[in-house]
Amino acid sequence: MTVSNVPGLPGGSVLVDEIGIETGRYGSFHLKTAYQPIYAVAGDVLAPHGVEGFVQPLIDFEPVEPATFFSIVEPEKLGPVRSLCRSLHMGNYHHLGIEGLMLHLNCEAGKPGERGDAFAQMDFLAERAGEVELDPRLVVCGFIARDVLEDDVPDSLARAMRAAGFRLAVDDFGPGHSVLDRIQRIRPEVVKIDGGWFRRIAGFESAVRLLTKLIAGLKGDGAAVLIRGIETQAQLNVALSVGADFVQGYLLGRPVRAGTVFDPQAVEISQFFRDPEKVIIPLR
Repeated sequence: MTVSNVPGLPGGSVLVDEIGIETGRYGSFHLKTAYQPIYAVAGDVLAPHGVEGFVQPLIDFEPVEPATFFSIVEPEKLGPVRSLCRSLHMGNYHHLGIEGLMLHLNCEAGKPGERGDAFAQMDFLAERAGEVELDPRLVVCGFIARDVLEDDVPDSLARAMRAAGFRLAVDDFGPGHSVLDRIQRIRPEVVKIDGGWFRRIAGFESAVRLLTKLIAGLKGDGAAVLIRGIETQAQLNVALSVGADFVQGYLLGRPVRAGTVFDPQAVEISQFFRDPEKVIIPLR
């Protein structure tokens, strides 16, 4: 069975199985949705707050690295294929088993001279949300920090997103991104600290102090702060100490295929500091 077409791709690019799980198809590849949990820091517990959608390409039932897959997609098809991936994440959302989770999607601002494609993709997302009965207020569209440097992007896209009911995030915030004035201007709901950068500085006291001040400033401007890429107890401890609102990373939960139902229960933070070899985020 097929569902609505993705602009720029042939019909039949989305398949639906007998239980309603959507799979994308591009050439010889099948594209599966995987979700990684995002937790809100709530006192002594981490409460399920949302998920980030990732694509898992398969060829002949064998997984392929997403970067490898995207590297062989024709340049003119990259935009439509990424729209296909976002469409899958939205279509599979209701299989999470927890209503009200935020769905974080990676979005593109488009290249100079090709901004129309970005707006067309945003229109498609809004249409898709209605089609799958997903409240647009649960959708967080993230633009990578370097795109925020453009004078007109994502300002105009941010307005279009909010008109559609979506929320805005700035992704991969880290060193070399002098975008604080732009963040104050576009007012994203969430700023995501780059995981690789965070892991590099988490062991340096002076850097952690600076990060604490940076996060306080972002929160003062009305943005919630998500720290990504947390892989160890020590990194979780630092993320909590600097005032993160949300946390994400392999320590807390790896991406799992659509159809895996997440446990709605909050997790005691103390359990991560007992025996790290036995810490498991439960799934039903």
